[in-house]
Amino acid sequence: MAAKLLEKEHEQFAVVTEPSASEGLERLSQAEFDCVVSEYQMPDMDGLAFLQAVREEYPDLPFILFTGSEEIAGEAISAGVTDYLQKKSDADQFSVLANRIENAVDRTRTDHRLEESQRRFRTLLSNVPGMAYRCRNERGWPMLFVSDDCVELTGYERSVLVDGDCSYGRDVMHPDDRDRVWNTVQDALEAREPFRVEYRIRTADGAKKWVREQGQGVFEDGETVAVEGVVTDITERTDVQERLEYQSSLLEAQMETTIDGLLVVDEDRTVTAYNDRFVEMWEVPDELVETESDEALLDWVIEHKLAEQEPFMELVEELYERPEETSRDEVRLTDGRVFDRYSAPVIGDEGTHYGRLWMFRDITERKKRERELEKQEFLFSRIQAIADVGIWEYDPRTDDLTWSDGVRRIHGVADDYEPALADGIDFYHPDDRDEISAAVTRTIEDGAQYDLELRIVRPDGTVRNVRTQGEVSTAENGETELVRGVFQDITDRKRREAELEEEREKYATLVEQSHDGIAIFQNRKCVFVNSRLSDITGYETDELQGMALTEIIAPKDHQLVRERYERRLDPTVDPPPSRYTLAFETKDGRKRVAEASFAAIQYENAPADLVSIRDVTERQQYEDELERLNEELEVLNRVVRHDIRNDMAVMLGWGELLEDHVTDAGEEHLENILTSGEHIVELTEIARDYVETLTNDGEVDVKPTRLQQVLTNEIALRRDAHPDAELSIDGQIPDVTVRANEMLSSVFRNLLNNAVQHNDKDTPIVEIAVDEREDDVYVAVADNGPGVPETQRERIFGKGEMSLESSGTGIGLYLVQTLVDQYGGAVRVEDNEPEGAVFGVTLPKAD
Repeated sequence: MAAKLLEKEHEQFAVVTEPSASEGLERLSQAEFDCVVSEYQMPDMDGLAFLQAVREEYPDLPFILFTGSEEIAGEAISAGVTDYLQKKSDADQFSVLANRIENAVDRTRTDHRLEESQRRFRTLLSNVPGMAYRCRNERGWPMLFVSDDCVELTGYERSVLVDGDCSYGRDVMHPDDRDRVWNTVQDALEAREPFRVEYRIRTADGAKKWVREQGQGVFEDGETVAVEGVVTDITERTDVQERLEYQSSLLEAQMETTIDGLLVVDEDRTVTAYNDRFVEMWEVPDELVETESDEALLDWVIEHKLAEQEPFMELVEELYERPEETSRDEVRLTDGRVFDRYSAPVIGDEGTHYGRLWMFRDITERKKRERELEKQEFLFSRIQAIADVGIWEYDPRTDDLTWSDGVRRIHGVADDYEPALADGIDFYHPDDRDEISAAVTRTIEDGAQYDLELRIVRPDGTVRNVRTQGEVSTAENGETELVRGVFQDITDRKRREAELEEEREKYATLVEQSHDGIAIFQNRKCVFVNSRLSDITGYETDELQGMALTEIIAPKDHQLVRERYERRLDPTVDPPPSRYTLAFETKDGRKRVAEASFAAIQYENAPADLVSIRDVTERQQYEDELERLNEELEVLNRVVRHDIRNDMAVMLGWGELLEDHVTDAGEEHLENILTSGEHIVELTEIARDYVETLTNDGEVDVKPTRLQQVLTNEIALRRDAHPDAELSIDGQIPDVTVRANEMLSSVFRNLLNNAVQHNDKDTPIVEIAVDEREDDVYVAVADNGPGVPETQRERIFGKGEMSLESSGTGIGLYLVQTLVDQYGGAVRVEDNEPEGAVFGVTLPKAD
C-alpha cells in the first residue's frame, strides 16, 4: 500500500518493494536506487541492522526509517540514518514521506555535484602554471582572489595580497611599467577583448622578475566589475622548457541537514498540529502558537519575517481555494535565510480532505553551496579559456575517457564529443603516438607521472603543439583508480621560442660579420667581444675578455671616458653624446684613432654597455690634411681678396686718370686695359665665393632670405658693370623669403654676368622673370646669345667648364650649381625662343 500511495503522491517515483531486509540487500546489489525506505520491524533483521548493512556497502545512499519509537529514532540518527518518520494512522504521513524522500535525494545529488566540481576545479588549479587572480579594475589592482602560487611568484602570502596592506599595483608591479600595463588592459576592456601583457615585478625580498599576464574583464550590465586571469613567471626566457605551475585555493562548504518544520491546518484554518522545529525556525512566540489560529500566525510572519510578503500570501490563499493542489517554492526571510516550502493536502483513505500540511526546511546553506558551485564552474570554464588549458580523466576499470571543454577546444572538436582512449591517442601526430602510448601505459601500470610536449593533428588538418601531463589516483588498496591530467595548447609559445632563436642567430651573424669591433661591458669589464675587435686591437678574443675599456684606449682619453660613463649613470644631468672619437693603442704599440659609440642594453638579464668601435685612423689623417689645405686655401683667398683687389683698384684709378691724356690711337688700348682690370676684380669676387663654398665643411647655414632685395640689388649692380647691355625685369619680383644665405647674390651675379659676357650680339639683351609657386620660387634668366647645345647642358655646370669660347675661369656656373644644391633647389638650362638660352633656378620657400 505504501508503494502505491507514494507513486500516487508523486508520479515521478518508481517504487520497488521487498518483503525482508536480506532480499532488500540483494535487490540493492542488482540495480541503482536513489533512496531506501525501511520499516523497523522485519522478519530476518530489524531496521537498525538493515541500516548498518546498507551503510557498509552504500555509505552515501539516503535511508529513511519508519518507526514508532523515539528511542529507536535516536539510535538510528547515531547510526547515520538520513531521516526518520514516526508511524501514524492517517494517510497524510505518506505526503510527508514523499517530501522527505525528495529532499534527501535532492540534497545527496547536490552534494555529489559540488564534490565533483570541487575535485575537477582542484585538479585544474593544482596543474595550471602561475598565479590565478581576480581583482577590481582600479589603478592599484586590489585583489579579490589569488591562488596559492602567489607566494612562489611574488613572495607575498595570499592574505597579504587580498586582505593585507600590500597592493599588487603599487607594491609588486614595477613603477616604470604601471602606466603601460594600465593602458593596455583598459584598451582591451574597452574593446571587450582578452589581453596579454608582459612587465616586471618586485618580489617581497626585492628581486626583479619578468611576468606575462593573460586575462579578460568580467562585465555586468555593460560595466566592468572585475578583471581575472593568470600571471606567469617568464624570467628564464632562455629555457625552452617554460614551466607553468599553478596552485589554487579551493572553496569548501559544509553541508548541514536540518529537521523540517511541520504545520498542519484543518479546513477551518485552525492549527491542529506542529512540531518544535517549526517554532524554532520561524521564531514564533509561544503564546501566538497556542492560539491555534492560522490567520494570526500568517499576520505575525508577514509583519516580522518575510522579505517578499505579497507572493507569499497570494500562494497561501490560492492553495486554500484549491485544496487538492500541492506546491513547492522558496521563501526568503528578512534576516537572509531561505526556506524550502512544501504544501500538500491531507487526504484520508476515502478521499476526504482533512486540511493542509505545510513543511518548511531551512535551505540557506544549500543555496549558498549552489551559488558556490555555480561560481566554481564559472571560474573553471574561464580559466580553461584564458590559459588554453583543460583537464582529462581516464578510468582504466571502465575504459572511460573524459575531456573538459578546454581539452575539446584545443582538439578542435564539438562540445558534445566523447572520445575513447584509442581516439585520444589517434589525435597525436604519427611521430609522437608511440611516446604518448608508452607514457600512458607506464602511468596506468606503474603509477609513473609524465610531462611531455608533443603534437596533435586536429580534424581540419592543423597541427598544434601541446603540453600533456598525467598522474594517477589510487584506491586504498593501492589499485589505480583514475588517471588524470592537464592538457595545454603551447603552439604560440613554441612559435615565439622559434622566433626568438631565429633572432638570436641573426644577431650573432650580424655581430660577427660587422666591420666594427663590438664589445659588451658589465661592471666596466668586457664580457663579450666579436672577432673584428680582435683584428682592430691586435688582442686575442680571450685576452679582451675581462679587460676594462681604459686598458684599450690611450691614457689621454681615460678621463673623458670616465666622465661620460658617470654622466650616463646620473639621471639628473643631460646624457653625453653616444658617439665620439678616441685614441687607442694596439697590442704591438701602434697609435690608432677610433670612432666609438655607446648604448645601454640588457645582457643576460642585467644592465650592460654595448660599445661599437670603428678604426678611423686613415679617415682622421685625411681630415687633418684637408683641414690644413683649407687653412692654406683661406690664406690664398685673403691674398686674392685683399692684395690683388687693392692693387687692381689702384691700377684702375690710375688708368682713369690717363683717359684725358692719351691720343685717339691709345684710347682703345687704355679701354682694353681698364676692361681687363675690371675682369680681374670680378674674378677675385668669384674666387672668394668659390673658396668660401669649399671651406664650409658641408655645414651650410641656410636661413630665410628676401629674394626681392637680393635680386633687385644684383640687377642694379650688373647694369652699372655692363652699360652696353639691356637688363629688364618681366613683371614684378615678389616679396618672398627663400631658403638661402648671403651668398645668394653670387648665384644671380654669375648668371647675369654669364648672360652678358658669353653673348655674341652687339647689344646683349637679358630678361629676368620670377614665378612664385606654392612651395618654391622659379627665377628665369633669358638671353639672346648663341644658346647652349643640348650635348653641353649636363657638363656646363661642371667644375672647370667654360661656356663657348669664353676665356673665363670656368667656375662661375659650377659655383651656381653648388650653392643652389646647398639650398635644396635646382638649376637647369633650356633654349630661349627664338634664340639664346634660359637659365632657370628653383629655390624652396622658407618655412
